[in-house]
Amino acid sequence: MKYWNEYYGHDIIEVGNRKKYDNTIMSFDIETTSYLIYNNELIETKEYEKYTKEQQRNIKKQSCMYIWMFSINTDVYYGRTWSEFIQFLNLLEEYDNLKKIVFVHNLSFEFQYIKSILKFKEVFARKERKPIKAEAEDYNIEFRCSYMMSNCSLDYLPKLYKLPIKKLVGNLDYTKIRHSETKLNKKELAYCENDCLVVYYYIKEELKKYNTINKIPITSTGHLRRELQERIEKNWSYKNKVRKDINTDGHIFNLLQDAFMRTDIRMQIGFMLIELYQMLIHSILLVHIRIS
Repeated sequence: MKYWNEYYGHDIIEVGNRKKYDNTIMSFDIETTSYLIYNNELIETKEYEKYTKEQQRNIKKQSCMYIWMFSINTDVYYGRTWSEFIQFLNLLEEYDNLKKIVFVHNLSFEFQYIKSILKFKEVFARKERKPIKAEAEDYNIEFRCSYMMSNCSLDYLPKLYKLPIKKLVGNLDYTKIRHSETKLNKKELAYCENDCLVVYYYIKEELKKYNTINKIPITSTGHLRRELQERIEKNWSYKNKVRKDINTDGHIFNLLQDAFMRTDIRMQIGFMLIELYQMLIHSILLVHIRIS
């Protein structure tokens, strides 16, 4: 692993027509420490159960980041403070002004920290505090959740995709209180580096199928939708059978199919409902005219 200020640039792979992307695989991860505060003293979380119920009510639960990692292909850079992270992003942005997609395994966790560090102009989430992707306001960076893409834990990802790497286990004691000046040994640093590399090799595997990082589906169900779309896109006999089986108007069928196929389903359903509402109003008016 390299310290953040050792970044001197990378080979940019420009892709896209209207919207330009850097097709370089990038990932981000943090390690945090949890601790308790009782009577102005720091206490390890494992000590919590030793206190009475009354004492527990006066204990404050806290956590902080003590190391962040940012990988660019197999080069993993790290820093110990958020100010160093901002300085690194400034360096990266100065060198590479293309849109960069940064993969984070379980973005919902990291987002609770970076949302107070970075400003975001757009966040797409499946529910509150469960972001799937988040676009930074001051940097040409979009964070995407690789866990939502794979629906697979980091330790099982190498087994499922037969990656040439394994998640390291047991090299980091999560009960120990750490901070930005806590010295980390080689095993601990290797553990931190390894998590980013697992994500790198996973995205590299996905690129064999989708070619560019912006084309990789943002959810695991997106893979299924994409595959279904490819299989039936020009299968007109299948489409005709489905159209007959669902027993609905051809126009409505096309709206439903379009809503299913597109990634932004909510917007399509919105358009569909508006059109259905207009058709309903039109029908009511016709009935009213006939009665009159």
